[in-house]
Amino acid sequence: MWRVAALVSALWLAGCGASAPADDAAIAADYHNHRSNIEVTADGTVVRLLPDRTSSTGTHEQFIIRLSSQNLTVEIEHNISVGARAPIAEGDRVIVHGEYVWNSKGGLIHFTHHDPQGTHEGGYIEDNGRTYD
Repeated sequence: MWRVAALVSALWLAGCGASAPADDAAIAADYHNHRSNIEVTADGTVVRLLPDRTSSTGTHEQFIIRLSSQNLTVEIEHNISVGARAPIAEGDRVIVHGEYVWNSKGGLIHFTHHDPQGTHEGGYIEDNGRTYD
C-alpha cells in the first residue's frame, strides 16, 4: 500500500514540475528482496563513469552511483537516443528517477528519460541544478 501512496505522490509532484523525494532505503530493500520493475528515486554520488553502450533501444550513457544513505552502488543507464545526455562527472551528487531492475551487483536504474510512446512513467536525472529527461 505504501508503494501506491509513494507512486501517487511522485506522479503528483512530477505534474507540478517538482522531483519525487529520494528513497534510498526502498531501493536497498528492493535489492535485498530481488525486486525489479519498480519506480524509484535515488540520491547518490557518481563514483564511476562507464563507456556508452549501444543496443537495439538506442545509445545509453552509463555510470555508477553510491546511494547517499545506504551502502549500495547502483548502475544508471540513461538512453541518450531518447533523452539529452547529462554531463555527469565523478563526484557529482545526483538525483535519479526511473525503473529499478535487480541484479547481483546492486541493480540498475533505467527509463531515466521521458517516454515518447507514453506507455511508461517518465524518469529524469538531476545534476548540478539541471534536469535531464
